[in-house]
Amino acid sequence: MRSSSYAWGVGALLLAMVGTGCSSEGAKREFTVPKALCGVSVPSRALSRLLPSDGTRISVLKDGGSEKGWTLCQVKVDEKTVMEVSQEWIVAGDTARNILGHRLTIWQQKSADGGSVVYAAQGGASLVRCRGKGVQKEDVSTLIDVLKPGRPDEAAMGQLVRGYTKSIEEKNPCHPRHG
Repeated sequence: MRSSSYAWGVGALLLAMVGTGCSSEGAKREFTVPKALCGVSVPSRALSRLLPSDGTRISVLKDGGSEKGWTLCQVKVDEKTVMEVSQEWIVAGDTARNILGHRLTIWQQKSADGGSVVYAAQGGASLVRCRGKGVQKEDVSTLIDVLKPGRPDEAAMGQLVRGYTKSIEEKNPCHPRHG
């Protein structure tokens, strides 16, 4: 009787290990993290930390454009929106802190680059001030929002919003708008 109890216990243990082995492997990330979002270079290592840890397909959809004064970039993993990046011309005088606070209701923020960049685990904002000949009294704002199942990460968001903003500045977004 003792040997049948032992065999039963070993069998149950093996069954549990097999069941656990299958589920612990879990899904994995099969998509390639992009190096740019809607034509703007990004630090892909930081972006990677904010995207879901699993999924098979990533797509980046763009709406709007400079002629409209705004751009919306949606990042989707397996058809689910996990991040939105918006860029728009705004009336001069606002701050990155207010943009992140009012649009995403995030008031606990870290600040960088003299306050022109602010961020938290699930979102970030930046402001490029546009002044000079031929430029209206407008600035360019950027807002990044991580949506579930994206992964909030304060350090990664700081790196992403700073890198994204630097790339925008290199494109000279402060040219006069047309249209």
